[in-house]
Amino acid sequence: EHRKEYYTALPPDDIGVPKPRFPVPGPAAFHAWNLFRRFGPDWRTKAIEFTTRRMDAWGLTTGPSPYFTSDLDIETKKPYLNFFRVPRNPSTTYLGLPDVYSEDFVRSVDEAAAAQMAPRRDDPYLLGYFVGNEPPWPERESELVDLILGGPASATQETLKEFLASEDTPEKRESFIHQAFEKYLEIVNEACRRHDPNHLNLGMRFGGQPPDYLLKMGRVFDVCSLNPYEYSPTEHLERAYKLIEHPIIFGEFQFGVPGDGLGGSLVQTASQEERAVAYQYYLENSASHPAFVGAAWFIGVDEPVTGRMDGENYNIGFVDVTDR
Repeated sequence: EHRKEYYTALPPDDIGVPKPRFPVPGPAAFHAWNLFRRFGPDWRTKAIEFTTRRMDAWGLTTGPSPYFTSDLDIETKKPYLNFFRVPRNPSTTYLGLPDVYSEDFVRSVDEAAAAQMAPRRDDPYLLGYFVGNEPPWPERESELVDLILGGPASATQETLKEFLASEDTPEKRESFIHQAFEKYLEIVNEACRRHDPNHLNLGMRFGGQPPDYLLKMGRVFDVCSLNPYEYSPTEHLERAYKLIEHPIIFGEFQFGVPGDGLGGSLVQTASQEERAVAYQYYLENSASHPAFVGAAWFIGVDEPVTGRMDGENYNIGFVDVTDR
């Protein structure tokens, strides 16, 4: 919308592109169009088979998450990580924190876990579920309190007002948000155990350098998950393991190169050859730590030149939009 003049042609509507999981309009499906050109009408099945053979040849031990492939019925016969998509009411969710004191929230999480997890509870290829990604509120607790107080009536707002009735200080605000987040984790984790006791809870994928108190909350998970965008993540590994002594998995990392009309990514290198050196250096440093159990690359295919749903257009794929 408003950008059709950017293109000389747009993908046709009859190539069978699956509905995106993200609740916002996505970009035009040029990658799918190229796969259709390459493999024909049965492009989805053939492309997945071909991609699986590529992964085996490249030494990749896990396949793409169904969260990103938008398919629940595709079987690559490779182990994979998945996401539990926690439902949120946008009118009462602020900085990623839902209305955790609401009975509706508890019920909606249970229903979502039943729908997403129960069908996979006996899947031998599933390693486990991430239950969240990079909460943005840490060290912004007072701002989050203001958003809750200024929003529509909710169970969390009512609980917050009672909590601050005797005294409203930065310390009390921080304490409330931490308690609310711990309640959030309790509700989510109980639903996960109830509907799929057979797979790992891979936890909240903490971004950057999360504060100590946030990392310690991760003790309730089976695995500590981090998204360290660095050239070497050794410092992140040592700090996290010292705080909670859990196995550690990286939910995402990447190296990119400005080129082909694309941006360079969060961690840039000077060339595609240097990307390979950075990839090797990153994983060798990670593997030297005894708590490290694996890392997931983000993402398999370069992002669109004109941007994904939020405008990001990084040169970070293992393949480009033409599947090369």
